[in-house]
Amino acid sequence: MAEDFDDVYFSNHNGLEESRYVFLEKNNLPQAWTTHPDRSFVIAETGFGTGLNFLATWQSFEQFQTKAQNLQLHFISCEKYPIAKSDLITALAKWPELSHYSEQLIAQYPDLFAGCHRLSFAHGRVTLDLWLGEASQVFLQMHNQANGYIDAWFLDGFAPNKNPQMWNTTLFQQMARLSKQGATFATFTAAGIVKRGLSEQGFIVNKTKGFGHKRDMLIGRFEQPDIERNTARYFQRHGILKTSSKPAKIAIVGGGLAAANLAMSLVQKGIEVTVMCKDSRFAQGASGNPQGGFYPQLNAEANISSRIQALAFGFASRRYHQLLDLGYDFAHQWCGVLQIGFNPKVIKRQQALLNNNVWPDSLIEYADETHASQIAGVDLPYEGLFIRQGGWLSPPELVKAMFKYAQHLGQCKINLNYFVTEIFKQDKQWIVNASAPEKGQNNSFDAVVVASGSDIQQFSFCDAIPYQLVRGQVEALPSQAPLQNLKTVLCHKGYMTPAIDGFHALGSTYVKQDTSCAYRKDEQTTNLDMHKKALANTSWANDIRGDNKGRAAIRCSLPDHLPTAGSLFDKQIQTAQYKDLYKALPLQKYEVADDLGGLFVLAGLGSRGLTTAPLLAELLASQICNEPLPLESQLLDALNPNRFLIKNLIRRVEP
Repeated sequence: MAEDFDDVYFSNHNGLEESRYVFLEKNNLPQAWTTHPDRSFVIAETGFGTGLNFLATWQSFEQFQTKAQNLQLHFISCEKYPIAKSDLITALAKWPELSHYSEQLIAQYPDLFAGCHRLSFAHGRVTLDLWLGEASQVFLQMHNQANGYIDAWFLDGFAPNKNPQMWNTTLFQQMARLSKQGATFATFTAAGIVKRGLSEQGFIVNKTKGFGHKRDMLIGRFEQPDIERNTARYFQRHGILKTSSKPAKIAIVGGGLAAANLAMSLVQKGIEVTVMCKDSRFAQGASGNPQGGFYPQLNAEANISSRIQALAFGFASRRYHQLLDLGYDFAHQWCGVLQIGFNPKVIKRQQALLNNNVWPDSLIEYADETHASQIAGVDLPYEGLFIRQGGWLSPPELVKAMFKYAQHLGQCKINLNYFVTEIFKQDKQWIVNASAPEKGQNNSFDAVVVASGSDIQQFSFCDAIPYQLVRGQVEALPSQAPLQNLKTVLCHKGYMTPAIDGFHALGSTYVKQDTSCAYRKDEQTTNLDMHKKALANTSWANDIRGDNKGRAAIRCSLPDHLPTAGSLFDKQIQTAQYKDLYKALPLQKYEVADDLGGLFVLAGLGSRGLTTAPLLAELLASQICNEPLPLESQLLDALNPNRFLIKNLIRRVEP
């Protein structure tokens, strides 16, 4: 029972049958799947509740899959008032026939904060985008493509007379904007406000027999050829693949976290991938440190950076746990991450974060000095913030595991010692040449993605992106008393991990425009001094000693400290297209941005690749395949490769 709305989430007696009748049967499912021409069938729902409609649809889709092996299910659902995980477990226990599916949903159920939480099931064949927020506002913020995304609508949620805020004009307008021609809808209600609202937006609406004793319900389809779908001009996200009839081939240049995550996401979508790594082994660049801290960087406000970090952390955590559950092992420890309040300024920021109640306790929690010492396993006379779901992972082993999984799941060819020398377009195909290609190597692709970290500098078409190369040295600190007792990752201005193979990772330096990877003793001193200063109140920090062992690598970052994922562009062409952008004309006065038509970039991850690479790779794979994207438009714009050019044109700064 939902007391705020004096209504029920579902009937304990016939809720599953009602779901199947109202939403599956009346949307002509699974029959509509048999002739569906696109790579994925997209359903949008207005009220997630306990997830019963999603689970019933997933069950039906799995039973159908033997007839359509190439089709994927993409289920988008909104929920303004999400229920706690404990309540979800109790509710779904009433449907034992769905236990195979509900157990997987429960295992991935996200932390409850606003935004799109992407959940992946059945090796990527089934995707759930759970958007937490008001349905009409969620759909307003959702990216769209030229022909729409949605194939079918499940108009669920509390009845219009119980929840009039949801059933509003904005909702019906956004349904029209996002619907493909011929998209169907079904809803349990026959209320006049719903019938009129949908009819006014181009839906053909009919009444039909309701479920059980209910007399009427509404069904229909979208038929309005002329509609403005795009809400952006210069921050476009063009894909290249739509139907599943033609096998698609994508080249990925790189061999680290970005490349491995992208290979995994693309293969899960049925794409044939060729990875081109210049080194003899994976993860020889910034992804090569033996240990890396895994946690989100959160602020007291839910600003753009924090929202990206929080959503990316959730997706990455789910992906890493799934890999482990499937038997693809890598060194790791889910030991949590303790962010130390090591000076008054930091403590003030941490208190603001707690007081604003932006992030749930399941994501980040307060630890006083006593609790901090218990968590750490060493004397730690500092309060701080604890991220229980965090920890450390071995990036090289993780990269290897992801590539191994991608090769097992689908067509993923790995080319090591493959130094790319040239990328160009010829007859609508992208040609990738290398200094020492394999005999018989096919170098023609539908698209190419540059995901090569600091090696982005070798590609002239990336010059319009103001990337910065930053050297970072991490120490391999020999385990010593009392550090051998350290049980969590410690973070202040630097970080320190529990030991693996007798060594702690301690870092890191940040030296701009320095591309040397040689180990430097003076940077060991810098790292040690940073830790001693931040941990000055402890009895042991001043005695930490190094062994002149460690590793330096070059990170690629961007001036706004956000990564980038999307289409590469021609600077001269877009400068000409948007030379009048500073005039702030109506959006329709500007052209739709031209890009390079199949050439993409995933870069600028800096030192946060463990957290951001999985979601950014999933975003880019979804864009390439013309599928719904897992972030709202404001966050997508903040990650677009041409964002710096557009900002300069608005400000009339020389690009």
